[in-house]
Order: sequence, then structure tokens, then C-alpha cells
Amino acid sequence: MENQLRSNSISLPGLIFQGMGQLSPLFTFDGIISVAAFAAGASPLAFLIGLVASLLTGNTLYQFSKRTASARGYYGYSGYSLGKHAAFITSYLYLIYQLANLIFILSFFIMIFNPAILYLTGFNIPFYYGIILIVIISIPAFYTVYRGIVPSFKSQITINVIEIIFVVVISIIIIFTSKDNTIAVFIPISGYKNLFLGFITGSFLAYTGYGSVVSLGEEARAPQKNIGLSIVAMLLIIGVLDLLISYSLVVGFGVNKMDSFTNTVIPAFMVIKTHVGIYASIFFLAFNFFIIYTLFNTIGTAITRNIYSMARDGFLPGAFMKLNKYDAPQNALFLLLGIFILVAIVSTVIFYASFSIGGFLDQFIFYATISTLSTLIIHMIVNTGLSRIYKNKLFDIVIPSISTIIILIALYYAVSSLAFPFIYSVVIMLLYIIIIASFSIIIGTKIKDIYGKDIIERNKQ
Repeated sequence: MENQLRSNSISLPGLIFQGMGQLSPLFTFDGIISVAAFAAGASPLAFLIGLVASLLTGNTLYQFSKRTASARGYYGYSGYSLGKHAAFITSYLYLIYQLANLIFILSFFIMIFNPAILYLTGFNIPFYYGIILIVIISIPAFYTVYRGIVPSFKSQITINVIEIIFVVVISIIIIFTSKDNTIAVFIPISGYKNLFLGFITGSFLAYTGYGSVVSLGEEARAPQKNIGLSIVAMLLIIGVLDLLISYSLVVGFGVNKMDSFTNTVIPAFMVIKTHVGIYASIFFLAFNFFIIYTLFNTIGTAITRNIYSMARDGFLPGAFMKLNKYDAPQNALFLLLGIFILVAIVSTVIFYASFSIGGFLDQFIFYATISTLSTLIIHMIVNTGLSRIYKNKLFDIVIPSISTIIILIALYYAVSSLAFPFIYSVVIMLLYIIIIASFSIIIGTKIKDIYGKDIIERNKQ
């Protein structure tokens, strides 16, 4: 059919590795671990809690994927169960979630570029060299999104396999050469507030990319089977990898020294250089910039499908549902790039002008927190929706409810007594939610009921 995404384009292995691009264990190694380290010596426990929480939220996506599959992704699930207003709000929450992901990735790599080069080579390189390098690498990432899903997942398979082998080997070497091995890292030795702050800003964020495959429902083979299976597979793979990574970095850095972990900016480089050697650390730096491709590609693929579907459903102007000759959402990609470039420039100028080089760390934490808060809210919405159209009490009510309780506990510990820049993330999210919810109410009857008013009754039959 005209203007339809190309069906049967991606199989189960492709879905797994396409999603793994956003779950990048290498980025967890030196990026997400930096904010998860707010849990200090209990960082591995924060990642374990993140895995459990992700498996519980992943169950919700698994159950929904058996019922419906489309390019709508998360907002399709909320619309399927809770109606058009929930779909509208969820769709815009997903936009800010993925946009925040793009910018905190950008912020992090700018932040580490100069310190890493200086630490490894002794050369003091201007930070804007990092920006130039990121722009150069992002071009093929977004071009592949333009070329469609097939070249995207094929390139992801190759890069992710190399990445996984690298982090496993490096982590094992660090563990076996460390004198600080202990199971104490799996108890809340830093206190519950720090533990859940590490969870909400870091460890849960490390797992959230698995939902990127949900929006590939119209391009996947046997989507009502393979979407759910790919989610489970990704969570188990990244769960093992992140536990290995977080443990190796904590014991490699020193459990009793974790208070200064984040202050070093480049702790992973220091640990690798100390335990594996300078050449491994240099390769680690080079590979870090290479995985910008996988991160940007997966995020770009997912969000363009979301924009395309929003335009098709009337949540955005119809022009953004246009596909190119590769059956990829062309105008959706252009919209994403325009917003990303504009917000990144304005935000970087503000943070850098206000806080100099240290502003990139604040910008990173700011957007990482927005990303986590938005995805937690999205998951609470779809958890609620699944319970409304339940067929099985355990998987459709009990497990989603436990997931929501964990999310609420984490939010409580994370939001109470927040300091800069966390408090600004919370304020921005509250304002954003108020705006989109108000807009949803104002336009009311103009919002398309994407599944029809009888969806609840039909799904209970």
C-alpha cells in the first residue's frame, strides 16, 4: 500500500540487535555508570534493582505486544487500553524522552572528550573538537535511518557483537586484577536515598532502550510474537552485562573510594588504564565515539516511527507521515533533526555559558533525569492500561502493579530534597506534562480515537 512502512523487514535477531543499539553496554561502562554512581558502593545493587524493575515493566510491553503491533509504540498501547487522551499524552512524553536521550548522549561525549584525551595522551584538546567529531559520526547514523530499517539493523548486529565481546573481556580482566572484590556492593551501603537516586538517574536508564523496538511493529516479521521475545532477550542480555560492568568498575575503582567516582569525570578510563593498560584505554575512547552511531541510529529509528504514526493519527500535521523511496519516514527524520539541533545548541550555550566545562556534566545529568522521569511516567501509564484490559490477573494486574510501586518508591526517594540540576529536570517535566495534558483537554473532540470506543469491551471477550 502507498505510504506504508515496509512490512516483514526485520526478524527476531534484527529486533534484538536494533534495540541493543540504545542499550549500549559500552555507554553504560563510562556514561550511565557516572550517574548511577550516586548509589556509590551500591551501584551494582542499583543495576540489579534496575534489571528487576525493567523485567517487570518489560512484562507489560510483552503482554501488549501479543495484542497489538504498530508504529505507534507506547502510545499505541495506552490508546488501546485507556483511550485517545492517554494516547495523545503518551505520544508526546515519548518525544521528550527520546529527545532527552539524544542530548544527554551528546553532552556526555563532549564532556569526556577533553579530559580523556588529556589523561591518556597529555594533549589538551579544545572541547569543541569533540563536537565536530560527534557531528561527523552522527551523519552516517542518521543517514542509515533515512535508508530504512534493513541497513540499520544489519549494521547494529556487527557493531554490537564487537562491543559485547570488548566489555566482557575488559570487565573480567578488571575483576580478576582487583583486590577489592566483595559482595557488599549488593547491599545498600550508601543508604536508600542514594541507592534510588542512582537507580532513577542511571541504572533504570541503562535498560530503557529495550522499548525502542515496540515502534517497529509494522516492519517486524510476526510482530505479535517477536516484539515480546526481543524485549525479554534484550533485558536478559543487557542485565548480565550491566551487572558485570558495574561490579567491575566499583571494585576496580575501589569500594571505599566511590565518593570521588563521579568527580573524576572519566572514571572508566582510569580503571581500564590501571587494570588493563593504556592501549586498551585508548581503544576504549575510540570505540566510545564509534557507538554514537548505534545510539543515534536506534533512537532516530524509533522516534521517526513515533512521529510518522502521530502524523497518521492526527496528533501532528499530516506532512510528517511522508515516506521516502526506502519506505522510511523522511519528514519525521527532518523534524527530529531540526528540533534536536535547535535544542542542543540552545541548551549547550546555556549550560556552558553558566557553568563552563562543568556545565556539560550538569547538562548530562539534567537530560538523563528528564529521560528517566518521562519513561517512568510512560511505564506507569501503560501498566495502568494493561490492568484495565486484563485477561490474566498475574501478568496483567499483579506484575504491572508491583512495577508501578517500585517506580513510585524510586520517584519518592529521588525527588525528595533534590539539588541542582535534578530539581530543574523535575520542574521541566511537570510543566511539560501540564502543557500537553491541557492541550489534550482543550482540543478534546478533535483528537482521533485511534482504536475505537469499544476497544475495552472487545478485548475482554
